[in-house]
Amino acid sequence: MFCRERAARFQDIRGELEPASLHFIGNGLLGMAQDFAEQFSVTAPLYTDPKRSSYAALGLERRFGLGVKSLARGARARSGGFKQGRTKGDPWQQGGVVLFDATGDVRWKSVDDGAGEQVDLGALKAAVASL
Repeated sequence: MFCRERAARFQDIRGELEPASLHFIGNGLLGMAQDFAEQFSVTAPLYTDPKRSSYAALGLERRFGLGVKSLARGARARSGGFKQGRTKGDPWQQGGVVLFDATGDVRWKSVDDGAGEQVDLGALKAAVASL
């Protein structure tokens, strides 16, 4: 449910993130990524990294991400119309948001502390504006 929520949230503000371009990376198999893109109308480029090499390189942790915070985040997501479907990919891989500059250097990063972590969009927009 949280991947669905994040994808919808970022697609809604895609224009506000220009000149940066939005890309999604999942960790399921190729068919799972294609299903996700179709089912949730993802129009940004979507990649998949089943070995999770990009996650490791960026310091995104693989760990149990459920707790009291994730229960509240689940309620928030459900109230926004997002439902948990069948888990695809590694359920323990935590996500994040990374902003690269034109040379490929990381300019800003938000690492999820657990399932359903929200990204500080104000900080992300400020980082984009500084590119």
